[in-house]
Amino acid sequence: MDDETILENLGNIQTHGAYRHYKPLSEAANEFIRWAETPELRVYTGIKELDKAMRGTAPGELTLIQGFTHSGKTLVATEMLLNNQETPIILFTPDETRPLVLTKLTSALHEVDARTLERRIQQDDASARDLLLSTAERFNRLAIFDDMVTISDMDRMFEEVTHAIGMKPKAVMFDYADLLAGFDDVRNAITALKMWGKAHEVAMFVLHQTSRSSGSSGRAIKIDSGSMGGEMQATHVIGVRRKKYMHYANMALLEEKIANSTNPNSIAAYESKMAEIKNYMLPRDENTATINLVKNKRPPCDLVEDVDMLIDPANGRLRRQEQHDDEYGNPVRTTKVALSFLKQSNSQPWEQDEMF
Repeated sequence: MDDETILENLGNIQTHGAYRHYKPLSEAANEFIRWAETPELRVYTGIKELDKAMRGTAPGELTLIQGFTHSGKTLVATEMLLNNQETPIILFTPDETRPLVLTKLTSALHEVDARTLERRIQQDDASARDLLLSTAERFNRLAIFDDMVTISDMDRMFEEVTHAIGMKPKAVMFDYADLLAGFDDVRNAITALKMWGKAHEVAMFVLHQTSRSSGSSGRAIKIDSGSMGGEMQATHVIGVRRKKYMHYANMALLEEKIANSTNPNSIAAYESKMAEIKNYMLPRDENTATINLVKNKRPPCDLVEDVDMLIDPANGRLRRQEQHDDEYGNPVRTTKVALSFLKQSNSQPWEQDEMF
């Protein structure tokens, strides 16, 4: 195409009142000003280290929550829902049913073991039913869809939710990216979800599973840990892992070295390391989820190193950690709630019926 034709085409575009693609840089300045002036439009995780660095996920932005199977991704997503009870949110969860999500929310919100909750309902306990119903009312701005959906399905469901609750959702969470129907490539699925969120001007949170080579055995999540990509499209990437799986893998490796070694000094060193993992590291991290921020496009692009949070074994709630010394003088990470259990006998939270 020659210069004359290009100018002619530009003239035709201008005749219709606007350029198709070009925008003056002043518009970018105005967009940033609007963003800076409206932090209330962003959605926050409720985890202070992440929120300080990310400063929220704004409308049109994508945050990936990334980890291997059983790494705690859904625990982090549930914690975000608990920290955003008044926020209108849509959760697409083909991986879990709506009753299961509600049960998890009820258990975490009221600090009740799900097994106790189920048993009480079986016993026709009205207070147990009331807990479920009150949780559903508490989260009356949360819409959950547990069917396999396409992008077109999401459009229709978004319109229905907006009409039903009388306001436009601020955030959409998809658990997890591989389950978006109509895409064989997860990278294309994540790209489609990002474009969809941008078109609807909502904050997108997408759970994404790491590759086996990068995310198994509890190893640290990195920028390239995602299976077949996804990190390029995201404004933020939150990594989630369980350190206990790393300890299990290291113990298996040490066992193999002990079995194959003929050097007594080496065997003694391996056994010493095995004892350290078994007696200290594994008990310390048995019920922890480790969160980090491995990508952050928000200037100055601060990242977050490992934040260890305790998983309440009774209800799955993530809790801030405190530190105390055990009976041998060793530092132990725990939570304020767990401290009360440490002072009791070996009773477990789910054995205590006074939770209701």
